[in-house]
Amino acid sequence: MAVRSAPALVCLVLACLVGVAQAQTQPPPLSETAQARRAQYGDELRQLAQVLGGAHYLRVLCVGRGDQSWRQFMTAMLDREGGARRTDLVDGFNAGYRDIELRFPNCSPAAQSYETELKNQGMRLADTLAARHSD
Repeated sequence: MAVRSAPALVCLVLACLVGVAQAQTQPPPLSETAQARRAQYGDELRQLAQVLGGAHYLRVLCVGRGDQSWRQFMTAMLDREGGARRTDLVDGFNAGYRDIELRFPNCSPAAQSYETELKNQGMRLADTLAARHSD
């Protein structure tokens, strides 16, 4: 194959170089196992966000708006995760808040007990996340 002009040769070389550069900068595709782990991690994070939302509702209901400890945990999680998961985590927190709001319209011993149950559930989820996905 004969190239008849220098500009055509330059274009051909540049096209090849761009293709090589793009191939080198694109991350390799994730394996099915890595994709499954990433999905599981996202699901567990969302569950934790839901627990935090429910616990936050109960704390505000029974202690008052001055106590924002569960929301602060959520904020720390958002700061750590951020990015693409942020919307899903905020949605999970809000869903947990609304779900518990429907179940406990008033502060009661049952509501206070359930906050403790949510705290324990959240600690188990956090431990699971740390153990499974710390690498």
